[in-house]
Amino acid sequence: MTADTHGVRPRAAVVATDQDAAPAAITKVFGRLEAALAAKDAVAFDSVFTDDVVFINPAGSVFPNWDELHAYHQTALRDIPDAEAHYEILAVRLLAGGHAIVTVEQTLRTPDFSVTNRGTWVFTERDGSWWVCSVHNTNVAGSAVSQGTDAVSD
Repeated sequence: MTADTHGVRPRAAVVATDQDAAPAAITKVFGRLEAALAAKDAVAFDSVFTDDVVFINPAGSVFPNWDELHAYHQTALRDIPDAEAHYEILAVRLLAGGHAIVTVEQTLRTPDFSVTNRGTWVFTERDGSWWVCSVHNTNVAGSAVSQGTDAVSD
């Protein structure tokens, strides 16, 4: 028999005094990412990440700082210059100390393929700005589609 301990478990999310301001500012970060990708501007794209960001892409590659992440994005934007992305925020949990955990779904499209991934993004607020300090992405099974074909297995 298991005891119901739901009532004694702490919650990670906190109630902020400006509940609407933080999610709105975080939403703007994803808008900046979409615009930077559309402009093929790796500098603008990576401007939202902290210097000590840890970024895991959908293939499992780890980029342990801004310099390595930026080099990856420069190459990626050069290799798929016609890519477009759309981010959909699935959940925002504001944490104590000016942090947030954001669950996101990203769809990346080119004329040749489309793929969707989901990610957990950790934000930190510094001097009124929200910065991304950690990202872990994973592809959604069966979401990769080549132009003119059915879903490709991951």
